[in-house]
Amino acid sequence: MSIKVTVIGGARPPTPETAPEPGPAAGVKPTVLPGSTLPATAMPSTPPLAVAPAPSFTASALPGVRRKPVEVTLPDLARRFPQADAAALQRTQGVLAGVHAESLDAAGWLRFGMPEQEELAALIRQRLQVAQEATTRSVPQHLRRLQALLTDVLEALDGGFFRRPAAAVWAGHEAEVVQLESLLGASHAALSDQLQALGPLKQPVQACAQRLEASALAAEYLLDQVGPEAGSLLLARLTSLTGSQALLHEHRLHLEQDAGHLQELMTWVQDGVLLKLPAVHAQLARLASRPSETQRFLAAEKLTDILQTLKRAL
Repeated sequence: MSIKVTVIGGARPPTPETAPEPGPAAGVKPTVLPGSTLPATAMPSTPPLAVAPAPSFTASALPGVRRKPVEVTLPDLARRFPQADAAALQRTQGVLAGVHAESLDAAGWLRFGMPEQEELAALIRQRLQVAQEATTRSVPQHLRRLQALLTDVLEALDGGFFRRPAAAVWAGHEAEVVQLESLLGASHAALSDQLQALGPLKQPVQACAQRLEASALAAEYLLDQVGPEAGSLLLARLTSLTGSQALLHEHRLHLEQDAGHLQELMTWVQDGVLLKLPAVHAQLARLASRPSETQRFLAAEKLTDILQTLKRAL
């Protein structure tokens, strides 16, 4: 009995090369869902803000005296002070512009021109501080002591029955003379520093003199502008300012004298001692206990030369 194979479908499946490409399903349409419509929310309305008007200010009158400076022209000042130059008149005008005569009390008038006087006092203190340095006092003392020691040796050279030999006198004084020479050498540098310190003190003097002059002229002008009570106070200040001007002139002279004195001391120390004293050392070192007339003459010549220099210095 033979069995036959039954094939269902009849047709062979298509090969991959001939299989048809898939396509969209026919008859499929998108579904649109109905949306909900929200009504617009209306914002609550508010009334507009009222803008406040800008505040207005009015000047308030306070009790007191109006501060009005003293106004004066340069021609008026020139007629009032014909001896003053244009620069002095301008400085005086500047001082008057800073004065409020109606608002000044007694204490204010008594302070008129005081800053300029305080400036002068400070300048004087600075000069005294430099002029009174210890070196300025010690150098003349060293020179006098050196003069006394060398005079003692010179007198011993003159001889005499009761005098010690000059060589013995010099041997007793030599160590102190060497010490004085060293001290004077160090003092020369200190004197130079003092002289340099005096230089800057000369510069502010002219400016201070100009300010004192302007304050004095302003005080003199104001005497005709104020009442009797303020005038009496202002007159006292004018007298004081005039005295300060004279004091400043003395201060300027003292500065010049101090500088000249320091220069002289430096000259005596350098030329009179540091240069001549080594020759005295050399001559006295060769002095015998019983020197010859030549030795005596040469030693006396060196001693006389330096002693004359010391005498002029002191």
